[in-house]
Amino acid sequence: MTSRVGIDGAFAGVPLLSRLTSEQRRRLAARATTRRYRAGAVIVRQGDTSMSFYVVLAGRVIVEREVGQSAMVIRELGPGGFFGEMGLIDDEPRSATVIAAEPTECALLAKWDFGNELRDDPDIALALLPILTRRIRELEEPAKPVAN
Repeated sequence: MTSRVGIDGAFAGVPLLSRLTSEQRRRLAARATTRRYRAGAVIVRQGDTSMSFYVVLAGRVIVEREVGQSAMVIRELGPGGFFGEMGLIDDEPRSATVIAAEPTECALLAKWDFGNELRDDPDIALALLPILTRRIRELEEPAKPVAN
């Protein structure tokens, strides 16, 4: 299992958290938990309730979005990749499915833990806004079809 220092280091490398101070990242990392997934495991499913933000610590995941009857690959993420950030802010369902492409370990930051930190330190929100805007723009780019 990854140590707190390992999670803090991983959080420091996540672009979403790059504008936070080291103390802000350390506090968020202290609230995080880790979970391991076997290859092929669905980590989150499109349409499900969003309760956590994930950072890939080891392994690789595939992010897919269902469009009609087919799945479109949005991106692949390896260590340092992250997903679920929109769920930290809103109460909307998951916008994509994330599947472990190989054995994978993720750090999870629960929505309520993030909210508590945000209430205690509103500067976190100001630091996240430019990064979240960039991620929204990336998601609006055309998706690639999944090969059968």
